[in-house]
Amino acid sequence: MLVVPLEKDVIKTSDGQAYKVISYTNYKDGGPAVYAKAKDSKAQVLIYFFDIESINGTKVEFQRGSRVFRALGRIDRQFNLPQPDDKVVVMTSKMSDEDSKERVEVAALKLKSKALGVNKGLMFKDLDGNAYRLSSIVDIDRALGSESFDRQGFLNYYSEYTGV
Repeated sequence: MLVVPLEKDVIKTSDGQAYKVISYTNYKDGGPAVYAKAKDSKAQVLIYFFDIESINGTKVEFQRGSRVFRALGRIDRQFNLPQPDDKVVVMTSKMSDEDSKERVEVAALKLKSKALGVNKGLMFKDLDGNAYRLSSIVDIDRALGSESFDRQGFLNYYSEYTGV
C-alpha cells in the first residue's frame, strides 16, 4: 500500500523519536518533508521523508523514485490513495462545456516530480505514461478491496498534496 504522511499522523524517525505531523511541505530542496512536533514540545521541526521509518506504528519504506512510502502493514485512512492496478476515472479536458472523462489504470504515484512540475503535487501515471493530478480524479475502482469514493472528501483529505 502506497501512503504519504498526513496531518495528525504519528511518525517515528530513524533516530527513534516520535512526532505528530502538523503539515506537509513541498518547498524544500532536500525533498518532500513534513513539519511536526514532539509530544512534550511546542517547537516545530522539519522532517524529510527519507528520515521517516514508521507512520502510526506501521513500518514504512521510502520509495526514492516516487517519493512516497510503501507501508509494510495496514495504515487506516479515511480515503486511500490510488494504488497500482486501480482503475481511475479522470477528467481529461476542462476546455469543453461537458467535461470529458476517461478511465485509466494506475501504474505509479509520483511526488515532487521535476519532469511533471514540482508544484503540481502528488501525481499518478497510467500504463501509457500519461500523468494526472489528484484533482482530476472523479472515481476510483479498487483492484483490491472496495471503498465508496467521495471526490470532495478525498480532495479535502489530501488537500496538502493536490498542488497549486
